[in-house]
Order: sequence, then C-alpha cells, then structure tokens
Amino acid sequence: MPPRRTSQARPKGPSLRERLSALLATLRKVGRWGLHVGLWLAFVAALVLVSQRVWLKLQAPITEIEIAGSNRFVSAEDVETVMAPAIGKSVWTVDLEAYRSQLLANRWLTEARISRQWPDRLRVELSTHRPVARWHGDRLLSSAGRVFAPASQPPDLALPQLSGPPGSQWAVWERYLSLRPVLEDVGLVLAGVERSPRGALTLRMASGAEIRAGRDALETRLQRLLDVYPDTLEGRMGRVQSIDLRYSNGFAVAWREEPTAEASSRKEQ
Repeated sequence: MPPRRTSQARPKGPSLRERLSALLATLRKVGRWGLHVGLWLAFVAALVLVSQRVWLKLQAPITEIEIAGSNRFVSAEDVETVMAPAIGKSVWTVDLEAYRSQLLANRWLTEARISRQWPDRLRVELSTHRPVARWHGDRLLSSAGRVFAPASQPPDLALPQLSGPPGSQWAVWERYLSLRPVLEDVGLVLAGVERSPRGALTLRMASGAEIRAGRDALETRLQRLLDVYPDTLEGRMGRVQSIDLRYSNGFAVAWREEPTAEASSRKEQ
C-alpha cells in the first residue's frame, strides 16, 4: 500500500472586512493620540504667548510717580527731584530702598514709603514732622517731642522760642502750654520760655520784656504780678525791659532807657 500523505492546508487569513476594521481602529487610536498632542502643543503655545506678554508688561518702564502727603515742609517738587531718575526704569527692578534713603535725607521727613503700582507707576507716601516750637534757636521741636534740624524752613514759620538743658524739651513745652493762656487772660503774649540747668524759668514776652520767675513757687509769684498788672503795667509793656518775680513779697521792674534829646537829634540828622 502506498504511504498516506499528511494534509498541507494553509490557515485562512483575516478577511478584507476584518483588515479594514483593524485599520480603522488603528487610525482612531492615532487620531486620539494626535488630538491629545495637538491640544497639548496648543496649550504650550498659548502659555508661551501669554508669558511673553506678561513679561513685557513686567518690563514696562515707569511713567508716573504718585505722591501722597506732601506739604509746605516737603513739597511734591522736592520728591519729584529725588525720584526723577526712576522714570524709564522697570517698575519691578528699580531699587526702592535706595530712593527711600535719599528721601529720608530730608530731615523734615519721619517716614517715606514707596510701593510699586503695576504696571508702570510708583506711589510715594510721606510722613513729616509737625513743628510746635523752636529749640535753642536753630532747631525745631515736633509734636512728638523730637528735636530736629532741617536744612531749610519756611520764612513765615512763626513758633515760640524754647530752650533748656538736654532732654528737657518736652517739659519746657508743657510749661509753655500751661502759662500761655494764663498770661493771655490779662493781655500778655508769651513768646518763649527758657529753663536754666538749675530749673529756673525766664518767660519772654512778645513785647521783648523778660519775666524772671525763678525756680520755686512759680504760680504764686506769677499770680502776684497778674493781680496788679491791669492797674500798673497794662499798656506800658513796650517800655519794660524785665520783671523780676524772685522776691518774697513783690517784684521789681526794669525799664528801658528813654532816648535822650541828644540821641534823638542825632537820629533825626
């Protein structure tokens, strides 16, 4: 008997329909992947564009300086002179502390705050001393009790003149405040108070006269003068050089020298 041959039949491949289905499935996967990649690239591009615009805004040069708190002691023009070099610089890179230090070189200022106002502006807020009196002639006393010496003062700055030992400025100021209304009640205008190292007080009147009150029993001594002032000295203070209250039962008046006839004739010539 001849040998039996084994079957050599080939396996049947996928049909055309199956191949098309597989191709469509692959294309759908590629499409979804491409869509994700496209959306991601679009997001990155948008982010880059926005970041570029924001960066350009951050680099915008300063075009305006806003000033708050200027007054007769520190004018807006004074501040603009200091801040002028900041114009044209980036609002985020300008050295605010350096400009603040320059502003505080003005001794009228107690504080200066500089803030950035996006996109192209700086705001300067000022706090200044409020002077209430002169201290030893060339310096000023503030309402906070601080003595300061500004480089310049308004020519019409009229203040009482105070002086005394170091550290006594506030005590002398309070004494001035307590005496001023008492003297005003009889028509006397208090222009200043001087306190000696031993505590003795000298009151300076607007007329130019001095009242030497001493150190002790100030109220009693002053009241002794005020009781008789309307009948004795009222209307004559322009001729008084000084009044000394340092007596146990009275006071002494020193009068200004009257010009002699010879001095008057020389003056007229």
